[in-house]
Amino acid sequence: MSPLEFIDPQLILTSLLLLLATFLLSASGKRKKSEKGYLIEWVLLILIIINIAYPLHEASCTEDNIKEFAQGSGFTCKNSSNKYRVSKQDGWEVDKSYFVKESLMIRADMCERE
Repeated sequence: MSPLEFIDPQLILTSLLLLLATFLLSASGKRKKSEKGYLIEWVLLILIIINIAYPLHEASCTEDNIKEFAQGSGFTCKNSSNKYRVSKQDGWEVDKSYFVKESLMIRADMCERE
């Protein structure tokens, strides 16, 4: 399981293109650098950082939960408006970054240890 599978590449690409366009416009001299221009650039930069940091956090939580599950820990997981008790004793298994039982799949990062 790679942390990169949690990152949305289209969102990152769009953010980078907007940031690049903003820098190119300011560098070409066609617009004066104002407080608003700096604010837009900083907001775009912060969005890019969030789009990378949050998925990496999700990947870390998933990895930790799967390791604890393998050691026999139980979890309380939320899926939409339902809560499930997930443990090996209840017949749950791991498939990539999901806990699976029959046809039900729950993302491992959506669970809290009991």
